[in-house]
Amino acid sequence: MDQKKLNELLEAAKKGDYSKLEEVKNMISEEDYQKALNIFNQYSQKSEEEILRELGRLKDIIPNQQEIIDQMLPFLDEEQKAKLDKILEILDQY
Repeated sequence: MDQKKLNELLEAAKKGDYSKLEEVKNMISEEDYQKALNIFNQYSQKSEEEILRELGRLKDIIPNQQEIIDQMLPFLDEEQKAKLDKILEILDQY
């Protein structure tokens, strides 16, 4: 999936736009679609603070988080890298 499409889907998720999820449905298995839908429903009503707290909790239980980040970095532009750095800095406080 190209970066533009991924960003479009992420923006739709932030706005609670379920119609964009239908586009994803054709690209993934039904099981993965249901998982994504459950996550979308779970987090769509949470505040940014609640989501950051949850991410802070998760970062402690993901053993290879730096490896995952290192794999993502080549695909990010400078603005996205700056956002990621800011988020990681915020998560260090949780």
